[in-house]
Amino acid sequence: MLTESRHRIDISPVDFLHNLKAGEHGCVFFGSKEEMENIHFSFVKSGLENNWGVVYLAATEPIDKVRISMQTFGINTRKYEKEEEHSDGGDGGSLIILKGEELYKNPNNPDIENWIGATKSISDRFSSKGKKGVRVAADLSSHFISHGLIEQWHKLEHALGKKPSLPISILCAYDYRSQKTWDTDVLKHYVKINNEAKEFIDAHSFVIYASKQKNIIFTI
Repeated sequence: MLTESRHRIDISPVDFLHNLKAGEHGCVFFGSKEEMENIHFSFVKSGLENNWGVVYLAATEPIDKVRISMQTFGINTRKYEKEEEHSDGGDGGSLIILKGEELYKNPNNPDIENWIGATKSISDRFSSKGKKGVRVAADLSSHFISHGLIEQWHKLEHALGKKPSLPISILCAYDYRSQKTWDTDVLKHYVKINNEAKEFIDAHSFVIYASKQKNIIFTI
């Protein structure tokens, strides 16, 4: 049964993320890398096209590989990563792709102060460029969880808050593979995830459950 604190949104993830404002911290549960990228890159692309600064944080995947995946999705990384101001007032320097460890330093003992400080610094940088705010897409949880660093990941998730006070919106990602159930009854699988991963879900203001057959969104 869905709890009263969960409110289902009947809109596609692409439309939901396109209209997402600052001050939200959500996550996507996915069953394949393709599903994760479709959600993450839609979030990134619509942000870049609508005057947001965007940061993509990768855990273990090489940055060049992330960049190629974005280009395949239709994101002009060369344009958006370019630091120099364009003479025509374009969007150079709107996209930053980083390894997560550049912000949290040591996964075994994350530097929370630097995590928060770096986020504020990036937010201030984009605000000074006239951006609406910052969109942060992060694929970090699988590294922490696969290494048993649950408490450390909780600290990072909760540090920025469910409703960040900075002009940022955050989209985390959780690999939750159970493809057979996922494709046949996504609502049943939602209940399973809701029970088993409550501590992760409760750190967020919205959750997207992605599958090949159907996507559902809940605000919390």
